[in-house]
Amino acid sequence: MCVDRMRKFVMIVALSSTTAIGVGTLEASVPRGPDFNGDGFDDLPIGTIFEDAGGVMNSGYVQVLYGGNAGPGAGGTFHATVLQAGAETGWAQAWGDFDNDGFDDLVLGVPFFDATGLLNSGEAVVVYGSFGGLDLGRQQVLSQTTTNVPGVAETRDRFGFSVAVGDFDGDGFDDLAVGVPFESVGAAGNAGAVNVFYGSPLGIATLGSEIWSKGGNGITGTAEQGALLGVALTVGDFDGDGRDDLAIGEPRDDVNGVTNAGSVTVLYGSVSGLSGVGQQTWTQDSGLGGTAETQDSFGASLAAGDFDNDGFDDLVVGVAFENFGSTVDAGSVNVINGSAAGLVVTGNQIWEQATVGIDGAAEAGDKFGATLAVGDFDGDGFGDLAIGVPGEDVGATANAGAVNVLYGSATGLSTAGNQLWDQSTAGVLDAPEAEDRLGSSLVVGDFDGDGRADLAIGATFEGVGVVNRAGAVNVIFGTASGLDAFGNLFISQSSVGDGSASEPGDRFGWGVGSLF
Repeated sequence: MCVDRMRKFVMIVALSSTTAIGVGTLEASVPRGPDFNGDGFDDLPIGTIFEDAGGVMNSGYVQVLYGGNAGPGAGGTFHATVLQAGAETGWAQAWGDFDNDGFDDLVLGVPFFDATGLLNSGEAVVVYGSFGGLDLGRQQVLSQTTTNVPGVAETRDRFGFSVAVGDFDGDGFDDLAVGVPFESVGAAGNAGAVNVFYGSPLGIATLGSEIWSKGGNGITGTAEQGALLGVALTVGDFDGDGRDDLAIGEPRDDVNGVTNAGSVTVLYGSVSGLSGVGQQTWTQDSGLGGTAETQDSFGASLAAGDFDNDGFDDLVVGVAFENFGSTVDAGSVNVINGSAAGLVVTGNQIWEQATVGIDGAAEAGDKFGATLAVGDFDGDGFGDLAIGVPGEDVGATANAGAVNVLYGSATGLSTAGNQLWDQSTAGVLDAPEAEDRLGSSLVVGDFDGDGRADLAIGATFEGVGVVNRAGAVNVIFGTASGLDAFGNLFISQSSVGDGSASEPGDRFGWGVGSLF
């Protein structure tokens, strides 16, 4: 994705801000997205990585649509960017309350940023929330050039390629994990690492931050050339002890001599933060019912949620390049259950579009599981799983894209009531077009404040009118019976109404989980 060219650094700046405060609602008892202004409506951040923000080529930006009774954008909008050519602001996003002030804060991973002139060394920018929304007067830049941050910034490390937030030490202040998947570890180039920062009353602290990698920095095993540890991250409380745990994808890890089969390392939280004690390594050879195979890339996407409402989060691992028989890159998803002892093999599940009862059919290049997101779409207390299928053909329309949704129950995820969403689904706005790649990003939040999670689906290659690959987002709202097309939204830069415009190749809709 990167292009070698001269770049100019400018701190993250606002391009426009039309913030408005909505009417507060009761706090929903479902997994929530970010609420940057504390008004009770979740907000929707949308990346546009190839936007020429401020006239700076491919600097990219993130557009935040504040929630309200009518959904995202009803409470106003906010733009932010890092003005450096090729920075691709919006590549990765996460959110949490690092200073525990009641307002979520936004993290932007900017892995193609040139920190101190080092090409693509990368950085992460934190913009803090407030009663008035995200506050550009209070922001923080983190990189491996920052004082007290362990690791050495190097060309093409891509610090910020992935970001995830959780409270690893259970102190009430959220903490931040930053993936550095192209970090060299000793002589192993692109072995990968993860930097971890802890929250405090003043926000993220660099003092006491950590770096985790294989080969001497806390993770069991040997650093492997090109393994890309940290390309995907997710957070959940898998052992139910009140402290979050971190799952780290290493999709190019060789497993028992099988090239690029992939693995996931899980570090558990403790009173002092993440710990190497009791860590786990999961592969498809770990008794999960599958087999580690060449190029599967197990762990290239991750999510977590409590699907059976037993108080223990479960881990979802995407295997988008899994072959189903002779069907290449059809994709699959593994679910590993949480317990008081942490993640366990017992009751694990494998999901594919070939699974009996699931809508759709396993086809070559579907990449089922390329993106993942968890929310309670029907408000019943059980987590539900959205699975991106960006390579899905809709009829004869190649790579139009789709999303499968599985609903939780007392026995976990099941096929009962499962759904397949695409732009040909009755009531869904717009129409499937070749290479739209609907499902290439997923964001969950209660954007209308009704207590049920809603799903924002990126179609990052969507043509808007005659504008090719401008990108768009479909928003489908939760109801008592699950996601429903009634009132759904089709959002493009041209439709937001804040003066932004759809332009060729912008890729509006890039964001959480985007790979394609």
